[in-house]
Amino acid sequence: MKIKITNKIKKILDSLGNTTRVKNGYEIYATLYARSHRKNKDGYFDVPSTFLKSINSRYKKIIDRLLDEGIITYKQTSKIDPKDIFRTIPSKTYSSHLGYCMKYKFLVNISNGYEIDVDMKSGRKKRWYEITAHSLIELGYEPKITRDSFGRRVHYPEISNYKVEFKNKGLCVIDAQTSQPRLLWMLMKEKDIIDPNYHQIFNNDLDLYDELKAAFNLKDRKAGRDLFVQWINGNGFVPDFRIEKLYPIATSFIKGLKKIYYKDSAALLQREEAKIWIDDLLENLQVDFAIPVHDSLIIKEKDYDKVLAYCMAKYPEIRFKRKDL
Repeated sequence: MKIKITNKIKKILDSLGNTTRVKNGYEIYATLYARSHRKNKDGYFDVPSTFLKSINSRYKKIIDRLLDEGIITYKQTSKIDPKDIFRTIPSKTYSSHLGYCMKYKFLVNISNGYEIDVDMKSGRKKRWYEITAHSLIELGYEPKITRDSFGRRVHYPEISNYKVEFKNKGLCVIDAQTSQPRLLWMLMKEKDIIDPNYHQIFNNDLDLYDELKAAFNLKDRKAGRDLFVQWINGNGFVPDFRIEKLYPIATSFIKGLKKIYYKDSAALLQREEAKIWIDDLLENLQVDFAIPVHDSLIIKEKDYDKVLAYCMAKYPEIRFKRKDL
């Protein structure tokens, strides 16, 4: 990965200790550098602790050193001092309960640095990568596989046109019906947050998009899907505000996710999808061919029954369905 670094930062990283610790330091700094390109107007960018941990399990010592040296800072809010209720003290801004993560900011101008190349390869590929690469090679494609930092989704050149690229090759798709609406329901249930109207949709195996279409007399199911996307991903304005009145508790939960930055709710749901489809299902799938497409897997038709049974056993609350290519 090509990044920019200043002499001051390089000196700090080089002083972390032995060769392994220095290498870890450069990897964590490179991660912060890459995430900083998604900074908001105040210069802060989100960095999930799980993401940093995936780079290096001892990331905290490196982060603390960069904080102590004045290279970065983190976004703070104020909370009541438990020892003096009339006094407020600074507090880190994150919530594992609501799902928004730490936000950092560079205090030095890293754009003035010089360019270096940091090797981010661990030397060991995870199974999800190996099975995706093997599958693409089998189909005659070069496995140019990446994973983004926003929602941890997997990307490869053919994904944007996979319905054409992979057609008539003996493949099919296992998909999740209303994936993100159902994931939102599952997340709320895990936290004992129940919106009666929203809960009854999934508790009775109904289709949220169809229900929105009927409730608001929308043109079609796609219009219901578009309304959900606006509700989840919007920066505060929903064209049809009736959805907020229909699902007031779910709306409050979503607004909580957007408390720091409105894109945090979209990032959270994408990361939850990635945990299921990439880090669990694809990582542990007992077949030798599978290609991910966000909330679905492209598999061989002959493997359909086996893969479907595995997915249903692993996630009984998700409604898996078949789509043909």
